[in-house]
Amino acid sequence: MSASKRHVHIESDYISLDYTASAEQARNVADELAEGFPEFEVTVDDEVKEDAPPLPCARLWE
Repeated sequence: MSASKRHVHIESDYISLDYTASAEQARNVADELAEGFPEFEVTVDDEVKEDAPPLPCARLWE
């Protein structure tokens, strides 16, 4: 997996999701969710999982 790809983990009481995204997309989605949805815990790291799907609508987060 490319070094520019990041692992995005989104969690709340009811969901636990893992995605891959570019560094920019990961940062932007984490910032937006933190601002608008404080009930979500979003972490971004380099632990990219080969089987994780790409971030839905990823181009919106560029």
